[in-house]
Amino acid sequence: MNTTNLHSLALGFFTIVMVSAGSGKPVPSGPSITETVKALTAGTISDEEKIRKIFYFVRDEIKFDWVYPQDIPAEEVLKHRRGVCMQKANLLVAMAREAGLRARFHFMYVRKNALEDFLPAFAYKRWVDPFPHTFPEIYLNGKWVPMEATFDRELHVACLRKNLNFGRYPEMRSISIEFSPDGVKGHQQYFHVASEKSFYGDDLGPFVKYHHESVPWFKRKLQPMIFRKAAAIMKKIREE
Repeated sequence: MNTTNLHSLALGFFTIVMVSAGSGKPVPSGPSITETVKALTAGTISDEEKIRKIFYFVRDEIKFDWVYPQDIPAEEVLKHRRGVCMQKANLLVAMAREAGLRARFHFMYVRKNALEDFLPAFAYKRWVDPFPHTFPEIYLNGKWVPMEATFDRELHVACLRKNLNFGRYPEMRSISIEFSPDGVKGHQQYFHVASEKSFYGDDLGPFVKYHHESVPWFKRKLQPMIFRKAAAIMKKIREE
């Protein structure tokens, strides 16, 4: 593995996919972001119509899975059809900009409960709490709104059926993940730690910098192993 990628600790979820330059795994071929956005937005007129189509594509066509490292290009996220919160946000921002919309990244501190049931017990116990969660914001109808497409519908339904993660909490079971011009508030945002100040970026640089400076090197080296164990957990959740 390319050790220069070790700073990219995944703070998201699910099936590990080694896609770094040093992994040796080729990126599958497929339509580019430009081609995908062109096809999705064909015939649309308003910004609202464009982002609605992009939102549903990223939400459900890009499954929420563990992918290492986190800071892969948006094109790779599209081609692999999976990603954690940061990667799905990266793709949605890239697609929105390709469609002519203004977009940015919001890094919000959330409780580690946002990962409950999705990690092996030893990793969950030692996970940093709170940690910065990544989601996109779109400038729509004169204001910035969250447009989080992190959990795909399949996972959302599985968590409700099995009372896992947000499904454990009665007050969260009615969370809507459907598009709204007023924005889409993702599951992890409900674990927001108000006392911790959010930060924003035009790219993933602020998060990568934060992570590289905040997580000890020995913990970063454990990530591939943690992801493999988490992959087995998540596969079981999705398949049963």
